[in-house]
Amino acid sequence: MSYQIKMKSLTKKILISLITGIIIIVFGAWGMGDLFSTGNRNIVAEIDNKKIYIKDYMNEARSYVNQNRKSELNDRDHGIILNNLISEKIYEKFLEDLNLVINDQALANYIKNDQKFKNDNGVFSRTKYEKYILTNNINISSLENYYKKELIKKITVEVFINGITDTDYHIKKYEDDFLKQVNVKYFKINTQNNFTDKQINEYFLKNKSKYSLGEMRSGEYIKLSFDNLGYKDQNDQYYKTIDNIENDIINNLNYQVLIDKYKLKAFKIEKINQKGLNNNREFSNEKKFSKSLFSLNKNFSTEIIEINNEKYLIKLNNIFLSDDVLFNDKIKKEIISELNFIKNMNLSKEISHSKKNSFEEIANQNNLIINNFFFKNVLDNKGLFTEANMNKIFGSNKDDTIIFQNQGQIFAIKISEISRSKSKIKNLKKVISNQVKQEFQSLILRDLDQYLLRKYSINLNEKVINQIKKSF
Repeated sequence: MSYQIKMKSLTKKILISLITGIIIIVFGAWGMGDLFSTGNRNIVAEIDNKKIYIKDYMNEARSYVNQNRKSELNDRDHGIILNNLISEKIYEKFLEDLNLVINDQALANYIKNDQKFKNDNGVFSRTKYEKYILTNNINISSLENYYKKELIKKITVEVFINGITDTDYHIKKYEDDFLKQVNVKYFKINTQNNFTDKQINEYFLKNKSKYSLGEMRSGEYIKLSFDNLGYKDQNDQYYKTIDNIENDIINNLNYQVLIDKYKLKAFKIEKINQKGLNNNREFSNEKKFSKSLFSLNKNFSTEIIEINNEKYLIKLNNIFLSDDVLFNDKIKKEIISELNFIKNMNLSKEISHSKKNSFEEIANQNNLIINNFFFKNVLDNKGLFTEANMNKIFGSNKDDTIIFQNQGQIFAIKISEISRSKSKIKNLKKVISNQVKQEFQSLILRDLDQYLLRKYSINLNEKVINQIKKSF
């Protein structure tokens, strides 16, 4: 089997967190031109003395195609592929300029420290390492090459942020923010209004396309659990069988032949849209498969997916284009809900701009119940408000009135009192100091890309790139 097929897209199979500071550039930002002599026809790009060859590009492109299940690539896709290759070369070049070398021992230690390869005692497990390679159908050299690239990025980032410390000013500011306490009054803006059939029908006709379920799809799924495949547990033979099924899919083995070969039992996925709604506008029991079902197409109609640590074989059967929307009681309820939401949004704007009526008067006029909350800190959201909305509350001043949406509801909030906690919090200084350092690091890393781009010249070979594009 070829290297490209074996890879099966490392970015999809290897669940490693990417290091902050990846270079992302819009395709063409460097400018294009015939910058190479006729003797360099195999070169796609040069980053100082680092070269990207056609072979490198083709390997990356095939991996990208497998990952994204694409039958053809557009300019944006080629831009992403080229970005990945260029960013890797820039990191390699920067590490060389620092006279740093990643030897076999350093790479081995980096891999051994990955939690996914450790046993319950926190010790590197060769068995888990080999099982991971087997399960993801990759070879050792491919895996080690991936880790080496990640280690290069990690070292580069650490060079930039090494030695960052806090300041008394910033610690004091964060401490004040953390110890801040807020008393608020709030009410939900949830007035319920009566709408005539005429109003509802007019709204439906104006927004008819909005209620279309859109394209719908049907399919089948097979749970690839160890017992369904005839094993007592998740042993090596089980993982080999999963690996064999994946290889058969890549080799375009007929779906029914696949079922017969492994004695699999398939279940139907009813006709659903991308949100997982069925024809009755209700969430289907097979909703969890909707995203995967819509990632498939006629050329790639079968795929193995993982949901909540369970493996499934999913098959796309039929694609149904959008039907004409027929008015019914469920759509009527949705319209009434939306009309009420619009009314409440308009009311919220009146509240935010009102100078005549007080917060309490507006609530009384609209029969809205006022609640009181005391927030001990910005994290104390009472299980009600999102992090972003808590930041709005704690960023406001006394007597301010703010309006925001929170999980589909509209809230009016008045800041009644602002105070400072007198409680002693264990390790508060250390926690705040670490937070200040992280903020500083984020600011520095934000400029990392631009620094590296200015440091190294990037030249693209327009003729070669255009030839590669045509081949896809």
